[in-house]
Amino acid sequence: MVQSTGEFPRVIPRSVWLTARARNAVRRPVFIGAVGTSAFIAALVALVLAPQQARRVSQPAAHVGARPDTGAFVAALTQARTRMGAAESSLAFARQHPQAAAKPEIDTLGPILKARRDTLSNILSELDALLTRAESAPVPASYRALAESPTLSSNVRAKALLDSLNDVERDREAFGTSGGADPVYMALSGRATEIGRSIQAVAQERRDALREQISKLNSPGPRTVVAQATTADTTAWIAERDSAQSMLRQATTALVGARTKAEEYDQQVVRSRETARIDASPIALLAAALVFGIALGFGSSFIDELRRPRITDEHELERLLGARVLATVRPRPQQPDRNRRQADRNAPPHFDPGADGYQLTYLHVARTGASRLMLTIAAADPGIAAVVAINVAAIAADEARSTIVVDTDPQTSPVAAALRIHAEPGLADVVAGRAEWTEVISQATIGRDRIINVLPSGIATGLLDQNALLELFGREGPRMTRHYEATVVVSSMSQVEHGLPGSLPVKDTVLCARVGDTKIADLQKSLTAVRESGGNPLGIVLWDAPPPTLPSPQRLATSPRPLRTAEMKALTTAR
Repeated sequence: MVQSTGEFPRVIPRSVWLTARARNAVRRPVFIGAVGTSAFIAALVALVLAPQQARRVSQPAAHVGARPDTGAFVAALTQARTRMGAAESSLAFARQHPQAAAKPEIDTLGPILKARRDTLSNILSELDALLTRAESAPVPASYRALAESPTLSSNVRAKALLDSLNDVERDREAFGTSGGADPVYMALSGRATEIGRSIQAVAQERRDALREQISKLNSPGPRTVVAQATTADTTAWIAERDSAQSMLRQATTALVGARTKAEEYDQQVVRSRETARIDASPIALLAAALVFGIALGFGSSFIDELRRPRITDEHELERLLGARVLATVRPRPQQPDRNRRQADRNAPPHFDPGADGYQLTYLHVARTGASRLMLTIAAADPGIAAVVAINVAAIAADEARSTIVVDTDPQTSPVAAALRIHAEPGLADVVAGRAEWTEVISQATIGRDRIINVLPSGIATGLLDQNALLELFGREGPRMTRHYEATVVVSSMSQVEHGLPGSLPVKDTVLCARVGDTKIADLQKSLTAVRESGGNPLGIVLWDAPPPTLPSPQRLATSPRPLRTAEMKALTTAR
């Protein structure tokens, strides 16, 4: 950033600029405290509620029930592999040992055996159809139809298995079909499948028995002629192998699905245990929330300072604005000798004309050889302007100058509040035409034998009429300079920018700014407005201390007033 001071341009190093901004950010404890407290509460609530919410979410996962059992599926897979191995062995044996094909010339079976053979063939066909259905659709309905078939209806083992299947179906229907992810439902389904496989095994045994009976009935008689060529009939064993392969695929798929669900269950249990361990001590939570709040508060203050920089010190201000800094008012330690005199003990709290800041200010504004001194002091904080004004006026009085302090702010009455005197009647009554200058001027004691005249502001609900105030000072200003050797006018920034110094015989103006509070852009705007309105800005007084605490306008309004007799009222209201 490059700015000029009126003599030559100077450059502020970036590190110096950022350091100044950080120092100003730290000087805003109220802002940092407000933002930090809000962030601290929000962070503390988040840190306390987040683990509880995580534990609340993990509670359903910790009570999902028993782990899915894969034992039934492993048993079904083992049975399917055994059947598959048996079918493969039988098929290989049948291919390696073909049997001679008999060519019967005359059917030697009688009518009774022939009828029995046909009946057994029909039963075998019906049983094969039911077995094929059970293999293609392994559901409880297929297994129930197989057990209830005429072939197996008289089998005691098939009846027992059918009753078990019905009991399992009733339990599963009573439990409810909540989906495949439920371990109880999966266990019941696995049990139903295992019972169905047992029924299917009984049916296969019955089918093998029927085939054996039919083969015995078809055995060749003595008249059968054996053909020379031999053939190997492997159709039945191929069908058996295909059926075993289908069962093996179904068992493998069911086992893979069960193992996947078991892995998901294990992962949920691990997450539940990890979430249950999420717990921090209250001290750690408070420390984390406090650090976050402080960091966010300082960061917000620092960002705001970068966007709208404030005054840091006199050197930076002179570089940026090119205006002279007359003095910097800082708090001074208590002087042991000051409270020995009664006059010093009765002085206002902010009365300290011996401070270096006020002495330097007076030396700058008291021009060499000037017999008359007229100065306008303005600030955004009226209390700062009033304190600077009464101390400069006290120094002028010590220099044996007849001095008067004029207050133009009837809303806050800063001069009356700083000197602990009555604020009315005052300038507001003069502007309104209810009194004259000489009727409202009072005196304030400074020290043992020095007094200054004070023209208080009076008390009003709003600002004084700007045009009427300028006209009054333009008319009475020359007469005031003839009566007083030092005149100090305390004004607000709006009155100064409106042209109050330009209406006075002497245009000298001093602006007061507070370190770490007054924005540089606002001060630059005020300096430009003073110059454009006809004033002569002598320089700036920096206030590097806590703002003065003055009585409020309400307290001044309710404080005891001087006796107002009918004669005094007639004098103050006469036109």
